[in-house]
Amino acid sequence: AALSRLLRALRDSEVDLLVVNVGDDPEVRATASRGPGVVRVVPTPNRGYGAAVNAAAQAACGEVVVFTNDDAVVGRDTVATLAGAVLGGGADVALPRVLGADGLDGGTVLALPTPSRLLVEWALLPDRPIPGLEHLPVEKWRRPEVAEDVAAGSAVTVAARTEVLRATPMPDDYFLYWEELEWFWRLRARGAAVVFVPDATVVHDGGRGDVRVDKSRLLARNAVRCVRRTQGRRAALAAYGVVILWNARLVATAALCAHRTLRPRLAGLGAALTSWREIR
Repeated sequence: AALSRLLRALRDSEVDLLVVNVGDDPEVRATASRGPGVVRVVPTPNRGYGAAVNAAAQAACGEVVVFTNDDAVVGRDTVATLAGAVLGGGADVALPRVLGADGLDGGTVLALPTPSRLLVEWALLPDRPIPGLEHLPVEKWRRPEVAEDVAAGSAVTVAARTEVLRATPMPDDYFLYWEELEWFWRLRARGAAVVFVPDATVVHDGGRGDVRVDKSRLLARNAVRCVRRTQGRRAALAAYGVVILWNARLVATAALCAHRTLRPRLAGLGAALTSWREIR
């Protein structure tokens, strides 16, 4: 249903539409084949989000690839605005403003995953600004109103110069979560320009409010993996302690509130405790 909604919004646009069909699902293939217009289907094994993005980049025909989650609501104007930001020569990658299903700004801008930023942005501070502390330099709290260069952000929807995405592919060793932060780290190391374009908006049904057991486990484990792959073992060892602290805080909050998320939070803490394996 989400894919059908997304394709209906984009079929009349003058773009080459690709659906990366992980696992070659027949229902996805049938949804993509319904008219009007032509949608190319690229079947791939189900190896995760990064592998799917890379498959799209290899099959793409244009100068710019705009890739998106299938549960995002993305309109033609957003695609045109993001692609224009890249084609205009000012950026190699462009990110839109990501709204939640409630229409509120869910935050797009993120910090690169150094142990110190993980401590501040993930372990110590909540997702929403604390009254009186809004002035603190916390990337996840920022909601820029004008276009600006950023270090990293959410990869719900991304426009990237095709040659840049092919030269610096999305890491495919995560399955889900944290692969985009490693990708932004690699882009920065190669001097690529990433710009946030607040006039382009998408609505994402998922986001950080979606709390599940498998997601909690992957978030905890992959955080340490990301630091290990980008900054080495010493930084990963520091990140390991931070990730345990972060997940312990989430467990304590869920337990105090007797919240339904307690089970997934406990799963995340368990994964955090065993994520020392990622340091080796």
